[in-house]
Amino acid sequence: MATFHILSQYVWPDSAPTALYADQLATRLHEQGREVRLVGGSGNYRSLGRDKPPVSVRHLEHYRGRRGNLAHVFAEYVSVKRAFARYIDNVVCRGDVVVITSAPPNTVRLANAIKRRGARAIYWLQDYYPELVRGIHEYPAPLRRAFGAYWDAQLLRWDRVVKIGGNLGGPTRNAVVIRNWPTIAFEKNIAPEPKTALYSGNFGYGHDVDLFVRTCETLREHGYRLTIRCDGRGARALPRWLNAQPLHDDLEKLKADLLRHELHLVAGHPKITRAIFPSKIWNSIALGREIMGTGFAGEMAKELKAAQNAPFESHLEQWTKLVVDLAGAAENAATPQPQPHAQPEPALA
Repeated sequence: MATFHILSQYVWPDSAPTALYADQLATRLHEQGREVRLVGGSGNYRSLGRDKPPVSVRHLEHYRGRRGNLAHVFAEYVSVKRAFARYIDNVVCRGDVVVITSAPPNTVRLANAIKRRGARAIYWLQDYYPELVRGIHEYPAPLRRAFGAYWDAQLLRWDRVVKIGGNLGGPTRNAVVIRNWPTIAFEKNIAPEPKTALYSGNFGYGHDVDLFVRTCETLREHGYRLTIRCDGRGARALPRWLNAQPLHDDLEKLKADLLRHELHLVAGHPKITRAIFPSKIWNSIALGREIMGTGFAGEMAKELKAAQNAPFESHLEQWTKLVVDLAGAAENAATPQPQPHAQPEPALA
């Protein structure tokens, strides 16, 4: 029977969005009686207390850089990718299925390593980096096209690429869109407080700070009380009057915030529309809260509308069906097929 390996830079007990989704996919496969191994690095991104998933969890050793320092971050990416490659070479077996998230982004180059082991390779595309790096530096269009061509060539080496949104870049030939889903279970829903707005999550390279601030100014003028809880590079650029606070590390407090506010803000960037889609939106959709996007344009604005009408209850099941079907295809391919019996030659007269 195939073993399912889910690799992401951050896994339990860390609470990066990719960690939460990796945990929940692993748990659902385990509930279906599958052998699952959840594999991550040993760094830390974000804290939010939750129970350990009921699967094998392994943390690999690697260099750990300082978040916010690009040189440190890139060095950690290289080290994590090497640790994942060693794990694949030493642990993955023929017929297994390996799911790797785009955290860190250079894992896009690991498809061939997986296939050399006779396993199936799935890339979980949470971020499309040829576009996302524009948030660091707006590099020239010819370089973007070259980087995009290289990235797309790497993506085509995977058996499947799962995009979290229809707006994400990359080739379509081996890709499927399976959107994310709510990561929090709410025991009850309550009426929110009127004229309250919440932003809770990362504020990083793919977010336009000025547009977000202008939207907050307009909301304040209309009598809204704003709660801003965020981390990331953009958090440091927010004006003091927004009184930005750290993210909650207590799940119950996060739930209370999401329940209390009637308007939930999500941020994007009008020039970076094919790079990301905010995972935080799914808890807001599940609660039925009003959602206001800042900096959403083009493909990203279309995806926002699609997400608000998507059957999120089925997204995790779409994922499990994809990986189980791929495992079955691998097993069938590895099983020798019976040959038809040779017919006797007719006797010569």
